[in-house]
Amino acid sequence: MSRTRVRAEDLFCARCRAVRLGANHWPEGYLCGRCFGHALETYGTCAGCGVDRLTPGLAADGEKLCTDCAGGLGGFTCERCGQEARRYRRGVCGRCVLAERLHGLLDDGTSSTRPELLPLFNTLRQMSRPWGGLTWSGLPHIQRNLQALARGQVPLTHEGLSQLTPWRSVAYLRDLLMQSGVLPLADRHLLLFQRWLAEKLSTVSDPEHRKLLELFAAWHIERRLRTLADRGPLTGSQTKQARNEVHLAIAFLDHLAQRGRALADCTQADADTWYAGGYTARRLTHTFIRWAMRSNHMPTVTIPRRSTDNPAPITQHQRLALQRQLVNRDDVPLQDRVAATLVLLYAQPLTRITRLSTDDIQHENGNVLVRLGDPPSPVPAPFDGMLLDYLGQRSNTKTATNPDARWLFPGRRAGQPMTPEAMAPRLRHLGFPTRPGRTVAIRQLVLQAPAPVIARMLGSHGDHTTRIAEEAGGTWHHYAPGDHTR
Repeated sequence: MSRTRVRAEDLFCARCRAVRLGANHWPEGYLCGRCFGHALETYGTCAGCGVDRLTPGLAADGEKLCTDCAGGLGGFTCERCGQEARRYRRGVCGRCVLAERLHGLLDDGTSSTRPELLPLFNTLRQMSRPWGGLTWSGLPHIQRNLQALARGQVPLTHEGLSQLTPWRSVAYLRDLLMQSGVLPLADRHLLLFQRWLAEKLSTVSDPEHRKLLELFAAWHIERRLRTLADRGPLTGSQTKQARNEVHLAIAFLDHLAQRGRALADCTQADADTWYAGGYTARRLTHTFIRWAMRSNHMPTVTIPRRSTDNPAPITQHQRLALQRQLVNRDDVPLQDRVAATLVLLYAQPLTRITRLSTDDIQHENGNVLVRLGDPPSPVPAPFDGMLLDYLGQRSNTKTATNPDARWLFPGRRAGQPMTPEAMAPRLRHLGFPTRPGRTVAIRQLVLQAPAPVIARMLGSHGDHTTRIAEEAGGTWHHYAPGDHTR
């Protein structure tokens, strides 16, 4: 019996050189599943015939080719809509398959899509990568929630959505409904906190404790969050702090109960014992205790204070070494390198970096600027080229969540940017010291220019920047801020 010999080069993908699994054979060689799928999602102008269409093929010089010019790739025209795309089932493209499924899920019982949900239907079926929509809409809990909304089993309101489960999936669906215009805009982080708060307070067994916590949450925490939401979208860090404040308030009341005291009978010894168990971990209890003293729910006690200064910054030599790595390390995703560059060059926190939009990147007369304050800050070479390259390959823009997003770092939720909590682990994985990197960057900047100028350009607070300049030994102490052009 003869055996078929497999050439060594056939074991690897012809494009990415990774080990091929479930490969497809094209004239250039075998393609792995990932490269095959990416090729059938690539559109543009064919280098051979100049027609704007599907360009899955590659020329010898790396230019994109259509199926006719590449030859031997096969046909990818949908038998239902006539568009060129990857065919998922019986010669039908993914968009048509997704539209068929959505018709069934959003049916209001009359064999037609509920009129109020038509914007959602159009948003989902027009995504450039329908495979994600097919996977999402195939999940049992997604189908259950969509059918409940379509058939009126749950009111099509923010309050109605709060009745659905699981909460993470409902939050994603809520973002889609707001982005498509089905629901009015609302701060998603505030809604998630309110839902969490109701569930958390329901677990407090002591009625007196629950009443105190409800007052604390309504008159302090939620009031603060609403004020912040009026100024701009809440961040995950802000609601995380609010949840921790509730957690610690519950734990503090339990601590008093174990000592046989109510909040109104709290003594200085009770407070000192509480903080002695771990000051740093319990520091956020300050918020509840101060509120309780102001509202006369407990007697006045002295809250202990300890220094929580930032860690020591890295050296300028280490900062320059990291900047060189960001330029030369092609194995690091470009998205992470751009974010790290904004930290090292402009001392920006992740909470501000994730809120930047593509409109904040200006390319005029061959110069690249980033708008952090007034005036925009110049981006030096070679970081300017790296930033422009990234604009053309931002992630999370091929699904229904952020197809037209203006965010510099689009997130996975509809209309939302990437969160600082999602970006921080990516930079830590690279061994990138975010906070020490910010500290050394701002110290170097205030040594090169007056602190008021740096504050305006970076959008920082003037007093904070001036204090850093004094600590760094800056020589611009007598600089007068303001307009010096006259």
